[in-house]
Order: sequence, then structure tokens, then C-alpha cells
Amino acid sequence: MADKIIVMEGGSVSAQGSFDELQQRGINFQELALAAPKATEEEGGAAKPKPEAEARPPPLPTSVGAPQRDEDEDQGDGADQRDGEGASHQQGEAAENGERSALLNGQDERRKKGKGQGRLVMDEHRSRGQVKRLVYMRYLLAWGPLCILPGLFTLFVHAERVLQVLQNFWLSVWSQATSTSADAQNSYYMAVYFGLGAASLVFALARTIILTYGANNAARQLHHRLLHTILRLPMSFFDTQPTGRLLNRFTKDTEAVDVQLSGSISSFAMCFTMVWMSLVVVIIVTPVFILGVIPIGFIYLRLQKVFISTSRELKRLDSIAFSPIFSHFSETLSGLTTVRAFRCQDMFNTKNHNLLDACNRCWWPIQVVNRWLSVRLELIGIAISFGTAIFVAVVLPTNGGLAGLALTSALNLTGLMTWLVRQSTELEVNMNSVERLMEYDTVEPEAAAVVEDARPPGNWPTRGRIVVRQLEVRYRSDLPPVLKGISFDVREAEKIGIAGRTGCGKSTLMMTMFRIVEPCGGSLEIDGVDVLRIGLRDLRSRLALVPQDPVIFSGTVRSNLDPFDEHADNEIWEALSKVSMDEVVRGMSGGLFSPIEEGGQNLSVGQRQLLGMARALVRSARILILDEATSNVDTSTDLLIQKTIREAFAHCSVLTIAHRLHTIMKADRIMVLDDGNISEFAAPAELLENPDGMFSKLVEEASKQQGGNMKASASEAQMAEMIRAEAERVRRLSLERKAPGSN
Repeated sequence: MADKIIVMEGGSVSAQGSFDELQQRGINFQELALAAPKATEEEGGAAKPKPEAEARPPPLPTSVGAPQRDEDEDQGDGADQRDGEGASHQQGEAAENGERSALLNGQDERRKKGKGQGRLVMDEHRSRGQVKRLVYMRYLLAWGPLCILPGLFTLFVHAERVLQVLQNFWLSVWSQATSTSADAQNSYYMAVYFGLGAASLVFALARTIILTYGANNAARQLHHRLLHTILRLPMSFFDTQPTGRLLNRFTKDTEAVDVQLSGSISSFAMCFTMVWMSLVVVIIVTPVFILGVIPIGFIYLRLQKVFISTSRELKRLDSIAFSPIFSHFSETLSGLTTVRAFRCQDMFNTKNHNLLDACNRCWWPIQVVNRWLSVRLELIGIAISFGTAIFVAVVLPTNGGLAGLALTSALNLTGLMTWLVRQSTELEVNMNSVERLMEYDTVEPEAAAVVEDARPPGNWPTRGRIVVRQLEVRYRSDLPPVLKGISFDVREAEKIGIAGRTGCGKSTLMMTMFRIVEPCGGSLEIDGVDVLRIGLRDLRSRLALVPQDPVIFSGTVRSNLDPFDEHADNEIWEALSKVSMDEVVRGMSGGLFSPIEEGGQNLSVGQRQLLGMARALVRSARILILDEATSNVDTSTDLLIQKTIREAFAHCSVLTIAHRLHTIMKADRIMVLDDGNISEFAAPAELLENPDGMFSKLVEEASKQQGGNMKASASEAQMAEMIRAEAERVRRLSLERKAPGSN
């Protein structure tokens, strides 16, 4: 039961208190409960009477195709009539029930199909089955052009192993010669033996250098490709992807490709080469051993197939389980102040522990599977060694050198086969990280940064005139449009305010100007250039934006105002002076090179917003868009920002999206959006002349909340417009009189 109940009536609080207190005051909760459904129907527009057949839902069948009694039949028109129409009535019932069943089945199908369409964040994608050969090929191509480096690496690995086998063979020859002759030339045998060893070391060094260079080059290319892909993805992608998924790929998966994958490749290549060469040696020395190779190889392959499929899927689950940990940790850090304010530390600690436990549930089975494999491989290795020893004792009782070589190769073979199974699995498991780094390559990116055939002039835009015609915008193809075919014009250096209730499309219009959201219909021109045809870099570099939450990067004051170092210091100081931030920056220890912490933590919210405006001034853009730029600052900073907009951006076309209506009351015109449509678009004073208009209602509501009178500001704005128009008229008359040929 609630501790406190608030009773609303006519838009105000009529009573409040506990349940018992309100009952003592005479509040009848039973009447309120009965009146609630009626009020809901009236609010939902259900006042229109419906026919009884439409208003009453049809009775549901107890089973598919089962006949049911009709309500009209129960009311009774006589038994004879029912008997006479029984057959046809049953057929009608069956048909009706079949239609109802089909309708219900169709609703279930639509419900299942649309189950995930309303979700904003979808489950993380997980590949299944073997890592595709294309992933291996793209990784090897990233080593260098035409797979030259992988080819040289394979060649040097085989050359190194051949020299090692020859070295062991030469040792057996040397041993045999010493046992049969006391005059054996030991210096000759020693020179050849050390020569083979030195050559083997040279090839080992060469393949290590190639592996290090190629693997590092591939890791660098994969990281750069992922970063470039992420930076080119549309904003709608980041709305459905938690930050933890991206951090997981840039940290854990990148580390696996950087550190672990090169070792897996080296170990697998060496093991594979040593295994088949050891098999060749053992089969040459003891040909009968080939009879045991086939079943033993089958057993190893079977174990490897079971182990690799299990380890691969467990690794994928483990990789996915890390993403929620990164997401939760980053969200906790960003909202740490709020977490402490609401004393929710224990709740967040518990959630973090649960996420770690979920991740460990994927990690521990990997260790169990490794132990499972070790037991079976060791048993097979013991059986192989024992069988080889028996064969050598029977077949080569007198040739000690060859017998020793065969036994050594067999003992090495068991360890190598065990290691080969592990390394082949480890290689594919680590290639899963390469697969995850390439996963976003298939996501459709934004439009091209530069379209060579449609580049605007170098000084575009020069006037700042905006023409919008039948602009329609939706966020996804399966969602309704947010902007529904709006059209408007913005004149040169005109100040436009954009107002409307939450969700009407104000911020969507701003994002459409920068093509953060691509329109699905209509046109948008700036100074006669269709911005939907030009490149995104050409568009976004010519516009200026001051967002609601100021974006400040860690670095210096100068790097935040001029990140590409394109302007002189005096231009930056001039911009700081116009926003009244020059004294603040001079008071810092390093001036323009004073350090700025991440997110501008060493600055106030107002100072961050003013730095954002200074950044827009440095760019010298003719179009400025303010997205509720004063909604998070105090009154004095708000007034300073408004003064800066009027004076420093007097030559610019300014579009201001505001929830504080007093910030746009001095605009030249105000656009009022309502449910994706332009409801009103005129001067503030003209809009206020219509008491039934939406803007007038918004102003009245805001006036009640803020206790101010914004209509005076609208009159001042209209007077300023009249003065400006009169001054322009006088200037034109003066120019006409001075023109040659005038009387």
C-alpha cells in the first residue's frame, strides 16, 4: 500500500494523505475506481457510440474449429427454428470459428515477428560454426601485398625444420660411424653438425622477423580499419550499440590480435611441420608403423573436432560476456555523482559482481574442456610410445642409431600431436577476435565525405539562405516519419527560433541540417546548393553547432577552439573576447595552451558553453545552429550568451532550438512545430496576436511557470525589426541618390 495518496481534480491537487486519512475526509475510492475507466475512454476519444456488434468482442473458441453456441440462439426464437436451421447454422459457426482462429494465428505470427522491432538495443551478434576462410585470407593479406610474407614465413618454417631433421640424422650417422670405426673423423662430422645448426638458426631468425613484422602490420591495419569504420557509421548505429561492445573490440579483441594470435600462428606452423616430418622419419625407419598411423590420426582428428567446436563457441560466449561489463563500468563512471547522490553504490556493486559471475560462467568451462582434452591426449601418447618401442625392439634390434632416431621421433610425435591439437584450436579461437574486428565492415556507412562531382564553391555559403521543401525524415524504415513534409525559408542573416513540445521534431530538424539523420524525402538547399547531394565533410565543415551539452576535449584551450590548427592566435583571442572568455583564459597558467581536463571538468558549465560558441566564431560559419544552448546555464550566463548571439553572430543566419521560450522571443521569426508539422511560422508579436495559437499557449504556460512576461520581449523584437527595416530603406535610398545618372 502507498504511504501517501494524491487526489487530482481539474488539473490541481484536491487532497492528499494516507488511505485512512482520505477516507475520514469523505473520499470515496470506490467511486473513483468506477469512474477511472470512463475517464480513460473519454480521453482516448471513445465517446462515439459503436454498434453493439462492433463494440462487443467476439467469443473465443475453446478449440480450433470447435462449434460454439451463438448468443442469439441462446435468447431463443423457438426450437423448430433452431432445428430447421441447425445444419446451416453449424456450417456458419464453423466458418466463423475458422476465421477467428486464422485471425488469432495471424496476430500471434505478427506478435512474434514484431517482437524485436520495438527494441532499441538488440542482442549482440554471435557467429556460429567455423571461422570462415575469408577471415583467414583477409588477415593474411593484411600482412603485406600478395601474401608474400605468409609464403616466406611458411618456406622458412619448413627449411628450419628440415635442417633440424638433417641435424638429428647426421648425429645418428656420426654415432654409427664412431661405433664401427675408431678412426672416424670427428672434426668433419662436428663441422657438418654445427653448420646445419647454424643454418637452422638463420632460418629461425628470418621467420621470427617476418612473423613479427607481418602480424604487427596486420594488427595495425585491422585496428585502423575498425576505427575508420566506426567513425564512418551513422548515428543510428550508436543508438542501438552499447559502448561496451565497441570498447570490448578495441581492448580485449585487439589485444588478442596484437599479442596472442602471432604466437598461435608460430606454434601451429612449427607443430604442423614437425608432426608431418616426424611421421615421415618414423615411417621410413619402421614402415610397419604406417598401419598404426591411420587409426591414431583418426582418433586425434576426432578429438580435435570435438574440442575445437566446443572451445570456439565458449570463446565467443566469453567475448560477448565481456561487453556488458565494459558498458556497466563506463555508465557507472559517467553517472558516478548520481549514483552517490541516490546512495545506490551497493546496487551497482551487486550488478557488477553479477556481470563478472556471468562472464566467469563462460570462462570456467573453457578450463574444464582443456583438462578433458589433456587426459585423453596423454593416454593416446602413452599408447603410441609403447607401440613404437615394441616395433623398434622387434624390427631394429641391431641398428642402435636408427632405433634411437625412431624412438626419439615417436616420443616427440606424441607431444607434438598433443600440442598441434591445442594450437590449431588456439589459432581458431584467436581468429574469432579477427572475425569480431571485421564484423562491422558489413554495416552500411554514412554518405561519402567528399563527392567530387558535387563539391560546393570554396567560399560557400556566403549568404546563409536556407530553403526547405517537403522535408520528410524518419529514423528507421519501419518507424513513422518524425518530420512530415515541412517547408520553410530562412532569409540571409535571419534569426529563427524553433519551438514546440517535447517530441515534435525540433532536434530532428537540427540533425537533418547536418545529415546526421538522412531525409527520406524532400529537398534542403543552402545558398542554392542541394546539401543532400554534396559530401558530408563539405557540408558539416561549413556549418557551426553549439549543442545542448557542450563537447570539450582533453587538451588545451587552443586545441579545443582550433583542433586542426588552421587559425592564428589573434583570431582565437578575438573569438574569446566576443564571448567574454578572454579574461578567464588569460587568468589561467598557460593562456591558450592551458590544460583542459576530459569533458572540461576544470570549467563550469557556462564556461564550456561559451567555449563552444567561441569555437563556432573561429570557424566563421554563416549558419549557426543552437540546440537548447542555454538550457543548462544560470541566468547571467544565459544573458551573456544571448548578447553574444545578437552581436557576434549578427551577420549569420541563426537557428535556435529552445525550451526556454524567453531565449527566442527576440528572434526575427519563430517556427512552431507540432507532431512533425509546422503549426505556425511568423514574427513573435504576430504569433501572440492569436490567443488560440499554439505559440500563445506555450507562452502562457511558460509565463505561469517562470513568473515573467515574455510578451514585452516580443514587442521589443518587433520594434527592433521595424527599426532595422527602416534603416535598410534609408540606406538603399542613399545609395540610389549617389548612383550615377540619378537626378
